[in-house]
Amino acid sequence: MNQLTFELRSGKYYYHYPFPVAIIGVKVDEKVNFMSVAWHTQLSFDPPLYGILISPKRYTNELIKQTDAFSVNFLKFEDYKIAGFVGRTSGKDLDKVKTFELKYFDGKVLPVPVLENAIACYECKIVDQKTYGDHILYVGEIVGIHYDKTYYDNGLSKSLLLYHGNDRYTYALNKSIKFGKEEVYNELSNKKV
Repeated sequence: MNQLTFELRSGKYYYHYPFPVAIIGVKVDEKVNFMSVAWHTQLSFDPPLYGILISPKRYTNELIKQTDAFSVNFLKFEDYKIAGFVGRTSGKDLDKVKTFELKYFDGKVLPVPVLENAIACYECKIVDQKTYGDHILYVGEIVGIHYDKTYYDNGLSKSLLLYHGNDRYTYALNKSIKFGKEEVYNELSNKKV
């Protein structure tokens, strides 16, 4: 018997969280702005494409229309306040870099801001955009990656800041299980399928 609750249509929902927090950085002339986004994803390995979703109401959207690049910064759990600061304030109302004393440097390939606190950052050149519902999907080709080796083991980080929904943050537990192609076939051979 299925114990799942059903709703015909839901407003806001967080059943697919937690999800890594991404801090989007944009630079137009001397104006630098950072914004937290929970909706973002890898789209392709070859070419390396990454998508971010931004509401047209956001100041970051105004800035991103004036450039052809953005950065995607990932933080460690201990830096959750940065995500809240840049996610719950608008660059229209205040200079986030100055107000929150954010330190950044310019990208190596593109004129995008890279947070010094980031444990990883993608430099992305915008290659496409399309409106979906109440957000705009910006697709960026990753042209450079910055990362701190001390936070990653085989490309995985247990310290990565995750968004849990409803202004709550978390991080991965110290337990990680590998169950890939080799393990699947081992299980199948044990079952004598």
